[in-house]
Amino acid sequence: MISRNLILILVIVIYFLIFTSCSDYQPTTPPDNNSGAPLAKFSELQVKVFNNCLGAQCHSSAGNQGNLTLEAGVSFNNLVGVQSSLFPQYKRVEAGNSANSLIIKILKGEVNPRMPLNGSSIPAATIDSIAKWIDQGALNN
Repeated sequence: MISRNLILILVIVIYFLIFTSCSDYQPTTPPDNNSGAPLAKFSELQVKVFNNCLGAQCHSSAGNQGNLTLEAGVSFNNLVGVQSSLFPQYKRVEAGNSANSLIIKILKGEVNPRMPLNGSSIPAATIDSIAKWIDQGALNN
């Protein structure tokens, strides 16, 4: 019988192997926001952030790494309220609670691997925009 620790180690190793090719992320500049406040609309985050995660080996329907597709039309339902299979103690996005949302932890590097894998870090202002959207209820707006 395989122990739980061995299974956990295998899952982590597989996770790292799968994500080693996700290095195509090229951060885009968030749209102008004259108020100075970070973005808090999902539709803007989709265009400015999530669409950059769609490389063939990443979070497209072809790549589907981590069982997460971030294509427009499906990304919201794949993020909000969805328990992570790799980090079951977290939801990918816990509406109203960015501090406990896996997406924020992964983007900040609080859990490994940091995303985008092998790519440039997403700017702090963009992560703050995602956190604000989550803290405002993670609406499909």
